[in-house]
Order: sequence, then structure tokens, then C-alpha cells
Amino acid sequence: MQTPAGFAINAQGQFVPVSWMAVIFNPSFPYRLVHMVLAAYLTTALVVGAVGAFHLLKDRAQPAARKMFSMAMWMTTLVAPIQILAGDAHGLNTLEHQPAKVMAMEGHYQSHPAGAPLILFGLPDQKAGVVRAAIEVPKLSSLILKHNPNAPLAGLDTIPRQNWPFVPVVFWSFRIMVGIGLAIAALGAITLFARLRGKLYDWAPPQWLALAMGPMGFVAVLAGWVTTEVGRQPYTVYGLLRTSHSASPLDAPAVAASLAAFAVVYFTVFGAGLFYLLRLMSQPPKAHEAGPSGPAPVRAAGITPAPAIDPDRLLHPAE
Repeated sequence: MQTPAGFAINAQGQFVPVSWMAVIFNPSFPYRLVHMVLAAYLTTALVVGAVGAFHLLKDRAQPAARKMFSMAMWMTTLVAPIQILAGDAHGLNTLEHQPAKVMAMEGHYQSHPAGAPLILFGLPDQKAGVVRAAIEVPKLSSLILKHNPNAPLAGLDTIPRQNWPFVPVVFWSFRIMVGIGLAIAALGAITLFARLRGKLYDWAPPQWLALAMGPMGFVAVLAGWVTTEVGRQPYTVYGLLRTSHSASPLDAPAVAASLAAFAVVYFTVFGAGLFYLLRLMSQPPKAHEAGPSGPAPVRAAGITPAPAIDPDRLLHPAE
């Protein structure tokens, strides 16, 4: 859908696969895979770190909470910078294959023949084709995207207006994702400093920061998803199939009914699951928790095979 490959279009106008390997391993596949896997690791680390921080703030001597917090902060310290580099590579790949998406992300309605500024914040006006009240850093966008501050960058004015993504959504969702990514990197740096000073478990501010950052990984993932999918518009298959041509011929009431049903089911299931998880997280880790009861499978440790044991002898050792 983003960088289609390995297909052909038959006489009926249908997409048919020619090479499944090319379909799967399309030009953006490695960048998306790495970026998403790292995002999943960081999202998990933030949740684990927040739970550990929550219990450390109540009892700094809790050994299990210390281990949780330490492992999670190591993950943010080491992986967040790698994610920034992976995101940069993903952006360059997107510029090559989906330039309109990058133009929307950057807020570049106009072309910049002698170096494009990086618009930090502003109010995109889709109708007028400008970013109002823009706060810019001159030539930084060209430096990031072309590694040359004076490199020209095309804008949406080079593309027919009917092929523009909706810039306001893409512009802000991208900044939310990047802002949270930078905050995660800052959290890793702060906790590394505290660790080097021997104060990782004693300084409350980094723990409060980790607690506040707990849900931010999910927000960043959702913001990245919005950037990717809204930035692909007006296409379902980029450059080949418009969304208006691929919509199902369903009446609005049918769509509304199914959407309402999905909303009720998902809010019920995920609401109950979230409530249960929050209750578990609120309880401190317990030392020496009992393992599984009853006979357990016998497995060999290491690489040396263990002799087979009859399971009945475990249940009835005296027989």
C-alpha cells in the first residue's frame, strides 16, 4: 500500500501478484520493520519503567522494582538513539518513494530552491497552501533530508492539489511522534546520568519523569500510524488506487452500525483488560512467589541431553 511492488494489473483492472517475495520485501519493508520493532521495545520499556518507578517512589529498597526500573531505563538509554537513526533512514526512504508525504510532514506547501527551513511549529492552512505563524530554523530541513543545507526541496506546489494529503493532520501527528521520541531519548540520558552518579534509585525526579512517560510509547506509535496512513492519502495503494475508488458501496447507516458495534466491543474488552492490568501494576512485586503447582514437564538444561523420565514416576514415586 505504501511502496507497492511485485504486482501486475490484469485486463479487469485488478491487482494480481507476480512475485510474493517482491510484494513482501518491497522498498520500504526493512525501514518499516526496524522502526516498528524498535518502537515496540521502547513502548514496552516505558510501561515497565513506569511500573518500577511507581513502586520505587513508595519503597526505594524494593529489589524487584529496582530491577524493573534499571532494565527499562537501560532499554531507553540504548535503543532511543538507535530509533532516531532508524527514523531518519525511514524518512529518507519515504522521501524517495512518497515525496508528497514528506512534504506534508514538513509543512512544505512551497518549493525551496536554495535550502528549505525546518518548520518546528505552525498552523497549516490547507486551503491557502501556507503554514501560518510558522516557527522555522533556516535550511535545517534540507540539511536533514539532503545532508546539504543549500539543497533544493520540492513542495506541494509541484503536485496537483487533488493529490495532496491533508497536511494539518500529518504535520501535527509527525511532530507528536518525533517529540515523544526525543523525550524518550532525554529520559534515557537523564537516567544514565543518575546511574553514573549512583543515584538511579534515590533521585525522585527521574522516577517521576519515567512514571509520566509510561503511556507515551502508545501515543507515539498511534501518531506514527496516523502519519503513515493519512500521509498516503488520497491513495489506498500509493500512486495507483485512490481511496475514493476503493471504498465499498455501503450506505452510511450500515457503516455507522458496524462502527458503533466495533466501538462497544473494543471499549468493553480493552477497558476491562486495562483495568485488570492497572490493578496488577499497582501491587508491589512479591519475593519468593510460588511457582507452578503439580508435576511439571522435565526438561534438560544446557546442551547435554538428560535421560528420559517416566512421568508416572513423578506422580507415584513410591510405586
